[in-house]
Amino acid sequence: MVMYKSFRLIIACFLLLVLAGCANKNEFVVEGVIHQATGQKLLLVHDGLLHSTVIDSCVLKSNGAYRFKAPRPEYPDFYRLQINQSSILFAVDSCEHITIDANFPTMDSIYTVKGSVNSQKIDSLHASLLQLQQSIHRVLKNRNQYSEPALTNTLDSLIELHKKLARAVILTNPLSTAAYYAVFQQLNGYMLFSPYNHDDRRYCAAVATAYHTFYPKYHRSVSLYNYVMQAIVADQRARNQELLDQMLQHAKTGMIDLNLPDSNGNRRKLSDLKGKVVLLDFVSYQDPNLSDYIFSLRDLYRKYHANGLEIYQVSLDKDLNTWLSAVNNLPWICVRGNGNVALLYNITQVPTNFLIDRAGNLVQRNANEGEIRKVLESK
Repeated sequence: MVMYKSFRLIIACFLLLVLAGCANKNEFVVEGVIHQATGQKLLLVHDGLLHSTVIDSCVLKSNGAYRFKAPRPEYPDFYRLQINQSSILFAVDSCEHITIDANFPTMDSIYTVKGSVNSQKIDSLHASLLQLQQSIHRVLKNRNQYSEPALTNTLDSLIELHKKLARAVILTNPLSTAAYYAVFQQLNGYMLFSPYNHDDRRYCAAVATAYHTFYPKYHRSVSLYNYVMQAIVADQRARNQELLDQMLQHAKTGMIDLNLPDSNGNRRKLSDLKGKVVLLDFVSYQDPNLSDYIFSLRDLYRKYHANGLEIYQVSLDKDLNTWLSAVNNLPWICVRGNGNVALLYNITQVPTNFLIDRAGNLVQRNANEGEIRKVLESK
């Protein structure tokens, strides 16, 4: 939370400085020289989320000089300088004065930009992606049936090298247009960062959260936020289905095994208790009426532990400290789970317990002392 507040403070100060430097200015300027483009029509294009719009143009003279003024965007946005099918992407945060120079034949890949830090980072990311594409093309030229494993490792390494650069841009300032550009870069139609990939999700989510926090009504913010949320929901559904399948499968054979951390951080498996009679107990120590229930468990444990009774208690508390203080002096196995664990055993209220016999079979839900004693005495 402290880190998040600091991040907000840094961004807020940055925005204030930008606004202060742009006092009474409602336009941004982009100018420069496009060499070897005499007579070519240069377009200034707003590169929108859904479509592109030409907002100005000029015919370049022999010196290649151009200068465009345009209304500053309401939110940071993207623009292009374009001649035919060749273009240069740059970002405008407010009322910058940006200088972009290039040679027309190579303007797609080689140009210089000044006056916009984010546009310079976009240039670096674009150049890195072009280099990645060229490297992959060279690697694939030597492809054969014997080189497949090594080739795959090489491709992964090349992609990782580019993504390392992109991650640094994202983490430095997830609210920047450069970070937004980074999470949407594609390689031959393949998204290099995808919220459906667990390793990528944190970076997509960082940009989505920053934009959603500071520009909640911006259409790019809404689109990116929904994109990430859809991935999270889809992942949750897949996990729930996996848990449901596991529950149905284990319902045919007996108990569903659990492997959860205890108060010392050690993993404790329910299946390791096979051979004992186990009371699998689900509780929440945030329940103010739990004291009497815990006292009754103490009595059971004291009376029957020597006869083979073990208690495997699963806390569903969201607050870690509440749970740690509550279980500090309890003699049985205390572990901590979550909603997914509760789903496995169809827990709708707490406390709820299950009695498991020595063979690992579920024999009773919310067992009383007589039922526990009967299972202990059975052979």
